[in-house]
Amino acid sequence: MLCAQEDTTLPLQHKRSRWGLLSYQEVAYNHFLGAPDTLRGSVEGLGSIKINLSWLPHLRFGAFYAGIGAGLAIREVRFEDLVVLFRAGERRMGYTEDSLPPNVRAKSKFQLGYIRLPVEIGIYRRKFNFAIYGYGEALLWAKHKRKYREGSDLHRFISYGNRNFQTDILQYGVGVRIGYKGIGIFANYNLSPLWSGGRGPANVHPLQAGIYFFQHGKLGKSISVRTSRTTATAF
Repeated sequence: MLCAQEDTTLPLQHKRSRWGLLSYQEVAYNHFLGAPDTLRGSVEGLGSIKINLSWLPHLRFGAFYAGIGAGLAIREVRFEDLVVLFRAGERRMGYTEDSLPPNVRAKSKFQLGYIRLPVEIGIYRRKFNFAIYGYGEALLWAKHKRKYREGSDLHRFISYGNRNFQTDILQYGVGVRIGYKGIGIFANYNLSPLWSGGRGPANVHPLQAGIYFFQHGKLGKSISVRTSRTTATAF
């Protein structure tokens, strides 16, 4: 009895990369919790709405993932009243309301820009995303802008530099997000106060909430494997 051996090559099998990349674009409403009445925020004219961007490389464990990313967060609040922020001392910010005639249209905005480093754990499965995250932030810029129109004259005043506003340059907080098919809702809250040590209003904590858009991709290429088997035929 003779035996013949036959090599059979199976089709390519793709092994998924365990590394992924989530990118987020957030449209956020900004609010200062615990702020005094003079610093009340407003949504009029989308004045307290800004955009955040972040990228999160992560390691996948089935549907679960964990990662550390980087991004940009902008916290901008439009005050209900024409608030004037000013440097009141070597390490202190002062604020007051500007006195203008009632028929004058005025705006006052305070903007803080941060580089954000989020640490996130979550689920991504069948286009569904749920995650909780913590983050640290380092201040990049601070800006206060006031403007008002009186008749045909437009008056504009802009102050730059955190030396005028004395906020804590390092912040940290927590957040949560839930989304499906590339869109969802999120919220994050600063556990750290915006000012400490008597340099500004006490116990003011920034809050952001809004919608986010997300895209999921892969880091690295999938591995292709071609396998073979040997069969023996008797005759």
